[in-house]
Amino acid sequence: MPQPFNIMAKPVCGECNLDCTYCYYTDKRGELYPEVAHPRMSDEVLESYTKQYLQSQSQCVFGWQGGEPLLAGLEFFQRAVELQKQYRRPGQVVENALQTNGTLLNDEWCRFLAAEKFLVGVSIDGPPRLHDTYRRDRAGKATFHRAWAGLELLRKHGVEFNVLVTLNRANAPHAGDIYRYFVNRGIGYLQFIPILERNSDGAPADFSCTPEQLGRFLLDIFELWSTRDAGKVSVRFFDNVIHTILYGRASQCCFSRSCANAHVLEFNGDVYACDHFVYPRWLLGNLLETPLVELLESGILKEFAELKNDLPTVCEDCEYLSFCHGGCPKHHMPLYGGPERVNYFCEGYRRFFAEALPELRKIAEQIQRDQMFPAKHTSPPNPAIVPTENHIGRNDPCPCGSGRKYKHCCGRKIVS
Repeated sequence: MPQPFNIMAKPVCGECNLDCTYCYYTDKRGELYPEVAHPRMSDEVLESYTKQYLQSQSQCVFGWQGGEPLLAGLEFFQRAVELQKQYRRPGQVVENALQTNGTLLNDEWCRFLAAEKFLVGVSIDGPPRLHDTYRRDRAGKATFHRAWAGLELLRKHGVEFNVLVTLNRANAPHAGDIYRYFVNRGIGYLQFIPILERNSDGAPADFSCTPEQLGRFLLDIFELWSTRDAGKVSVRFFDNVIHTILYGRASQCCFSRSCANAHVLEFNGDVYACDHFVYPRWLLGNLLETPLVELLESGILKEFAELKNDLPTVCEDCEYLSFCHGGCPKHHMPLYGGPERVNYFCEGYRRFFAEALPELRKIAEQIQRDQMFPAKHTSPPNPAIVPTENHIGRNDPCPCGSGRKYKHCCGRKIVS
């Protein structure tokens, strides 16, 4: 049996009903399969994949992505679940996770997702003005309200879901607005993923998040989260750091000591090393021609693993190495640049770890003692030590960290 691994299945390749500016996958059909007008995973590929994956390990999470995976149609996913039930072994843990832009969800979809206990990730980049900067449909129209309507349908039907926010040049400066927008609307699970795409000359595309923006964003979010929401809201990046403190290893592949265990299955059965490296160079083979477990013993995959295992020189003496391990190879500059390469987001991560690790270590210690870790301010600050209006403007953010204006928070308490 191979080591535990994950598969991200792409039943429609890169096809999508949206035309997000920063998407790295919608060009894959034209790059890899130009002869296929509308790629769709056949029943032969679906059945072979399901059978082989379930035979490979005792716990299997079927991950479905795109493009927009809902374009495969509800019948496709009904068939997928049917095959899982057919081939699963007694006692075997089988789960499904699906990432969607949310705009195609309706009651019928949500009833199915709820009945089959899918975990659904919805891609929303913040409030409408931030989301709609880069996430528009093929007619150039805004998509936020359609995506949010899909999210509300998931909530209505009791589907477990989280929100994925891609950090780009437009929304990264607005950490507080984004965080409060979601948390104040009852979203308890958040992921923030920085965007880095390259121009033809290898330089970051102008919509990419900068290292400075990432560091500031994470710190601003951390201040809000640790002040009022620790123990109530899950932020995947913070969860990962706490996991590393407690168990000595990361829960996310990009921060792990090694990767090469999260692969991509394309619509036609092709298996690639990683979602961020779906290029001919990293094609492991086709599971209709070679058993999946044999593909994962490929020399190509071992070569791919070295992109992570062979650390950049600058990482070797870094005090935060155990929390980052060089980060995702996709973010290395230059890509495939040898020992002199560096993670593009390095300075952002270093800034975050330098300021936030002491507090995160305290939280981890409390978890280890089976204690709840309350927010830092569980009651209003003592009015006697809150700055007066002579020191802070009435419309400035309140220093207690509530996210409200001073006049509506601690300032109101003083003057009442």
